[in-house]
Amino acid sequence: MKKIITICITSLLLMVNSNAEISVGISGTALYYDASGDETVKSSGTKNSKSDSGVAPIASFFIERELDTGVTVGLDVVPYGAKVADFNNAVPDTDTDDASDTAGNNKGDVNFKNLVTLYASKDLANGMYAKFGVSRVTVETDETVATGSTYGDEDIMGITLGLGTERDLNNGAFMRVEGQVSRFQGATFDGTADANSVKNKIELDDFTTAGIKFSIGKSF
Repeated sequence: MKKIITICITSLLLMVNSNAEISVGISGTALYYDASGDETVKSSGTKNSKSDSGVAPIASFFIERELDTGVTVGLDVVPYGAKVADFNNAVPDTDTDDASDTAGNNKGDVNFKNLVTLYASKDLANGMYAKFGVSRVTVETDETVATGSTYGDEDIMGITLGLGTERDLNNGAFMRVEGQVSRFQGATFDGTADANSVKNKIELDDFTTAGIKFSIGKSF
């Protein structure tokens, strides 16, 4: 993660001459998510469909520079594993032919880890701006399931569109309010194999997030 951030920031700083304006700041986002997927249960092949939606708070920091063309390029980083969802559901034993499978409660958290967005924005009229970004994030699961299976993490990509407004404050400071919509690709999570060498599989569909983002920063 540190290597990725260092490379991105270094590339960003080298994109324009040393006299260009640099802005840094912090952001807080109220993130709405809507996701769905299927779990294929071990040897029985039974599929359980699940969907979930909700709102999660996300904090991030950003650094950006304005090009000679008037386009601003920047990097937005969430420097921690942000919990975006949790689950707790009772599951019956559908694999009656598999002694390793048991009924019980499956519960855990889903986290966005190492979320990095490289973006470009362009000023519009009346203090408005438009933004386009490309994101990379690790979807991390932290689960306790009745079967004893655990799932690995998966890296996925997404694109973001945003529209916001900026207001100048004193001494080079500024504040922004932005609405944004993102679309992320799905992923497949393979569970650990049991004593019978079979494993559960979760297929996450492509999913959408939307958020209201509040930022404060300073230009140098």
